[in-house]
Amino acid sequence: MLDSHNRGLICKIPVVPLFWCNNKEPNGADFCCSACKITNLGTAYYFCATCRKKFHKECVESPLEIKHPSYPFQSLQLYSSPFALVNCVCCDISFQDMIYHSSTYKVSMHPVCAMKPVPSFIDHTKRHPHPLTFSPSKAFLPCNVCGLIKESILTYVCVPCDFVVHQDCIYFPHIIKISRHHHRIIFTSSLPSAKWSCGVCRGEVDNHYGAYSCNKCGDYFVHTRCALRKDVWNGEDLEGIPEEPEMDVEPYETITDAIILHFSHDHHLKLEINRVYDENKFCQACILPIYEGTYYSCMDTCDFILHEACANAPRKKHHPLHPHPLTLKVVSIGYDHYRRRGNYFECRACRRQSCGFVYDSLGFSLDLRCASIFEPFEYQGHEHPLFLALEPDEEKAAICQICQEDGDGNNYIRKLNCMECKYIICFRCATLPYKAKYKHDKHFLTFREGEEGSDQLDWCEVCEKKLVYSRKGGFYACDDCCDTLHVNCLLGGDEYMLKPGHTVMNYRSNIHILPNNTMTRPFCHGHKEDRCPHKVVFKWHDMTFCSYSCSMH
Repeated sequence: MLDSHNRGLICKIPVVPLFWCNNKEPNGADFCCSACKITNLGTAYYFCATCRKKFHKECVESPLEIKHPSYPFQSLQLYSSPFALVNCVCCDISFQDMIYHSSTYKVSMHPVCAMKPVPSFIDHTKRHPHPLTFSPSKAFLPCNVCGLIKESILTYVCVPCDFVVHQDCIYFPHIIKISRHHHRIIFTSSLPSAKWSCGVCRGEVDNHYGAYSCNKCGDYFVHTRCALRKDVWNGEDLEGIPEEPEMDVEPYETITDAIILHFSHDHHLKLEINRVYDENKFCQACILPIYEGTYYSCMDTCDFILHEACANAPRKKHHPLHPHPLTLKVVSIGYDHYRRRGNYFECRACRRQSCGFVYDSLGFSLDLRCASIFEPFEYQGHEHPLFLALEPDEEKAAICQICQEDGDGNNYIRKLNCMECKYIICFRCATLPYKAKYKHDKHFLTFREGEEGSDQLDWCEVCEKKLVYSRKGGFYACDDCCDTLHVNCLLGGDEYMLKPGHTVMNYRSNIHILPNNTMTRPFCHGHKEDRCPHKVVFKWHDMTFCSYSCSMH
């Protein structure tokens, strides 16, 4: 039977017996605790025959307060759900219901972790040759493995060796592969005497403590805990697992010096030089116009075109935003990605929808422009190199210098930051073409940040609306002709879906992308008083929309 103080937390029906089970279900089947709402934590549980619910043994038997050896000066109090989503200091699982919390130590623990016995000794020779003794009084000392002081984590010591280590650091893997480096990295307890920077956070690596290093490069080091971040490491311990040679699959077969057969197209493609800008020529891979330089075009009757650089994009690549190799694919009918919407995808870096080529792995999708960003990233609009050096929580809250957007919960736009100044730019702004063409201007227009505008009041050449210079957003300008255009007016509101003739298939119905080339621009069905200003329109049944997002509303 439950104590009265717990009954309200766990089961709202009248007090009934809970049956004890020692989880012996087939194949170790998981269960979700109806009290704390957490799965895969603990095996023993109680079962309510009336409401058919299961509860962790610890959640049922949890007292109102407990003493924990890591926090000897204040008891941890049991709460139902008084806080926002927090992470347990022991298992790092996020939870909200049924937590033990200490306001003095500012820590929260899941009942399963809080009531788990703390071993007095740990013998793990892979980390240290001698037995390690639990010593909460040494928690103020830096850990020899990660170099950090974390008083909320159990601390063990070897007194003869003067060795201090956090409990979780004892079991850190020896060999891993992270997204930020193309080789495996190995944990080392001693670093060469020199000044090193972390390959993830770009901060200084103290050579008095452990770190991960690359034996092949010799000068690549990563802080221990930076290497094991969930957004950097895939969780696999590679010790004892041989490296598999990566297959370098060419994206095309060379027919002659100027003719190829690309994997994405059935016909031969011929290399050509673009001499005259045609706003209707789009690369099928990145969905951007062919402004200048060389490109491949189909030798048959279709209008298939690829930038030469896009045609050379490798079939497989590693990217710092994902721990697994990405495979280049063509988005077509039946394309199966993480939202299963049909023949388009949402890039996980810039959050734009695209019907171009996609780099994909396990539901993680990147468009070609975002996939081309590596560290250090040389952005033409900034004098210093940029990195992916922000912690996940910092990145979510960071504000892009150009668009002033900070993100949208877990669907935030990824950001790059400068280590020499406070400059931050999101992937959406960083991948805008720095130079672009306008059909009524013989010069290239360059991208300008909002603060670079003149004091005079300018007008957009396309929509004829005021171009208001402010800290938010950017624009394109030609100094020779004094032309200024909004970004969306020049590139289109959905610049990665501008494929006239393409049909977007989603859960609702088919939306057709058509050229906006009639004598009179149609009114947008979503914005009743505005005409569709962009190069394409989105048609759904008999309704016309100016953008894909507008058609979805």
